[in-house]
Amino acid sequence: MSDADDVHLFCLRCGAELIPGRGDFWIVRLLAVADPTPPQISDDDLQADLDSRIQELLDEMADMSERELTEQVFRRMTLHLCRRCYAAWIENPVG
Repeated sequence: MSDADDVHLFCLRCGAELIPGRGDFWIVRLLAVADPTPPQISDDDLQADLDSRIQELLDEMADMSERELTEQVFRRMTLHLCRRCYAAWIENPVG
């Protein structure tokens, strides 16, 4: 018995069991990154009390977990989809 025999995978969309080695499912890897464009800073922004603003941001983040903070800027996911669900998903991934 191989390690692949112990793996239980299911289609994320329909719940069908996926059997490794049969070639009947897709692995989809998604990477989402927040807008990397630097912010536009005005003269008013430069005149603001930056120390106070930084402290406000730190206070807002104090009760957030590392995961919550990370997911605001970066997210990686792996999806397992059966052949039928993949065919529908790839044609309209946001629908």
